[in-house]
Amino acid sequence: MLLRLLSWPYLRKHVLRWTLTLAGIALGAAVFVATHAASQSVRAAFQRTVEDIAGATQLQVWAGDFGFPEEVLERVQSLREVRAAVPVIEAVIDTGLQGQGNLYVLGVDLTGDRGLRRYDLESGEEALIDDPLVFLAQPDSIMLTREFAAQNALQIGGRIRLGGMEGEKWFTVRGIMRPEGWAKAFGGSLAVMDIYAAQLMLGRGRRFDRIDLAVEDGVPIEQCQAALKKLLGPGFEVEPPSARGRHFEAMLEGYSITVNISSLLALLIGMFIIYNSFAIAVTQRRAEIGVLRALGATRGQIRTLFLAESAVAGVVGSLAGVAAGLALARAVTANTARLTQQVYGVAQNIEQLFVTPALLAAAVAIGIATSMVAAWLPARQAARVDPVQALQKGKYQVLTAGENRLRRVVAALLALVSAACLLFGSAGWVFYTGYALLVPVALLLAPTLSLWLARLLRPLLRRLRPVEGALAADSLLAAPRRTSATVSALMLALALVVGFGGIARSVYISVVEWLDSALNPDLFVTPSQNLASRAFAFPAEIGPQVESIEGVSQVQLVRSARVLFRQKPVTVFSIEVASLERTSPRPALAGDPKQMYRLAAAGQGVIVSDAFSRLQGVGYGEAVELPTPSGMLRLPVVGVTRDFSDQQGAVMLDRSVYQRWWKDSSVSVVRVYVKPGVSPEAVRRRILERLAGQRRLLVLSNRQVREHILQVTDQWFGMTYSQIAVAILVAVLGIVNTLIVSITDRRRELGVLQAVGGLRRQVRHTVWMEALAIGAIGLLLGLALGAVNLLYALENALRLAGLRLDYRYPFELALLLVPLILGAAWIAALGPARAAVRARLVEALEYE
Repeated sequence: MLLRLLSWPYLRKHVLRWTLTLAGIALGAAVFVATHAASQSVRAAFQRTVEDIAGATQLQVWAGDFGFPEEVLERVQSLREVRAAVPVIEAVIDTGLQGQGNLYVLGVDLTGDRGLRRYDLESGEEALIDDPLVFLAQPDSIMLTREFAAQNALQIGGRIRLGGMEGEKWFTVRGIMRPEGWAKAFGGSLAVMDIYAAQLMLGRGRRFDRIDLAVEDGVPIEQCQAALKKLLGPGFEVEPPSARGRHFEAMLEGYSITVNISSLLALLIGMFIIYNSFAIAVTQRRAEIGVLRALGATRGQIRTLFLAESAVAGVVGSLAGVAAGLALARAVTANTARLTQQVYGVAQNIEQLFVTPALLAAAVAIGIATSMVAAWLPARQAARVDPVQALQKGKYQVLTAGENRLRRVVAALLALVSAACLLFGSAGWVFYTGYALLVPVALLLAPTLSLWLARLLRPLLRRLRPVEGALAADSLLAAPRRTSATVSALMLALALVVGFGGIARSVYISVVEWLDSALNPDLFVTPSQNLASRAFAFPAEIGPQVESIEGVSQVQLVRSARVLFRQKPVTVFSIEVASLERTSPRPALAGDPKQMYRLAAAGQGVIVSDAFSRLQGVGYGEAVELPTPSGMLRLPVVGVTRDFSDQQGAVMLDRSVYQRWWKDSSVSVVRVYVKPGVSPEAVRRRILERLAGQRRLLVLSNRQVREHILQVTDQWFGMTYSQIAVAILVAVLGIVNTLIVSITDRRRELGVLQAVGGLRRQVRHTVWMEALAIGAIGLLLGLALGAVNLLYALENALRLAGLRLDYRYPFELALLLVPLILGAAWIAALGPARAAVRARLVEALEYE
């Protein structure tokens, strides 16, 4: 009854206010749905591709991205528990066709693969299936899906040009597969060729990526798995195809944390928008609450009334947020897929969003819960309204000395606990408890600090505008609670912006320093423009060929790929360590630099990144066990350096060790140093003239590589700009609400001011200056709290991502925020100021 008689009329009278409240709820729900839907869609697309390609495969043998020699296949096929075992090579390549993007190339041995995957040809030479030797006898053969062939107007006998390690090569379409089963993988952008043709095209040498196998009838999968592990040794992973999804999850762990932080930020900001709106509603309806209490309404009924309003708002706002989140998810998913390809080298083909009912239900539930939690304090304050004081203007606004003192004491105690958790909390839950306590500390101190800052600003405001400035400052001083909600929301939003911006700045500067020391060659010869891609590899002879070119001083051959270390994917780099020490030595965070390089060059140890040491729990002097096709490689950590090659960590070993244990001499990247006085651009042209016609390669300058890495870094931390937008939104919504209440409370005061000769422009200036003062107070507190938040954020980055970053306050970002927030405050004041000067004078003087 109270909802119908009291809440509904108030809602109709203040439609804009409720719209802003719903916007706060919708903001949190929309970001939650969009980010999690994008994350789930990327994971689901990868898992679908894995499952579709697997076909009837029950187990897969894998030894990391480096692959393994062909003779491993014979050992697997000799096992009696194995019914069928076929080698596989896979890669995602850019077709170069307009609008087509990537093509998933699968190299298989058709003589045995039909036992695992069903080849339903829609058209083509049926002999390809009846007698695979026909396919093998024509090494330029390729099979495509109906969807891909139709999109590119390809028919049987048609030709498609694909870029391989020996340059571009024409392939003849000899089969078009029906879009059924595994042929639907990767959105239909799938090509099948003979495995030996794929080896040649991709530069894999006599190596396979993995072996797909089926278990003998009647043999438990676990028994076959155990037999394979015993046969092959610890250097091989023998897992069902679904295990690759777990590896991908582990690789995306850092991104998942970023997504969760983004969702938490949106929910927190939305919560304060809701809190601010309900706090203002309680302020405006204090007389109504007083009347209800005088007529016999209990405190519980008043509290339930406001909580019921928040629940209704939560339902409506959450549903609107879910709809907005689904609309936004497509763009977020595309950006996420692009990042996974650039950062992790894993290309995706995402045809549809993967949104579960559980995600949507969680978004609605979180929206409702957030709304009710945010409205709890205003509802509690409404329930405690004294009927007598509710009708006395201004009484509810006074902050007593005892209340202030209690806030400060509680805040001081919580601050001590928070600092202790930061300094001495080794356990994760202890640190995060301290981190979480930072929020109530700030909220408890916000009213007092706002009051003190308002007093400090009063002389400045009076100097700028004697009358208007004094009135604006006195309004803030007379009603600190009225502005504390807006100031608190703005303070927290800006603190999060500063913390995240500080992390981004520290990472950016650290990456630049790393680029200066670690990536200082003049040129990089690579088979792919995306440096994270590992689809192609050069043969070892690329080194002498490049080194023989005029103007080249020396070259360094690098081979990199991911392997599993303790079930987590990490990157292994092999390079001639002695040469690396001469050209680009890195400072050691642990260990002696000279001894570090000497031992690594002799094959007596490995150098690991700081992230690897922190995340994997392997310190200086401890042993690292890396799985290889020749067994488990066990070497001590002889040095720890700062490296940003892989978020999960990187291990560097000498190239001779890699060749001995992995039985591989291929090359991922050639680092080229030119002779003094020789133009790198001239050497670049000579390399292209000599080798471009012989093999697939790109020659990138140092500047191009730096720009690529920094561009990816900027995209990774692009969230900072969205946080700034959210902070501006909070400033506008909060200040609009606060000024509307301020004008309502001061109608009589403003009416008297105009009655004694005050000009309309003076009233406008008063409102403007009050808004600017609120924005300035929130800005000062937010920048100060951001400095503290940055300390916790740096520790959080160290714990979660293994990033040991220096404290660098983002002064440029802080300077950017000053005009943005003050400008937003002034814009927010335009409407309320116009309403204040248009009020009828007689009604204003009669108002009580």
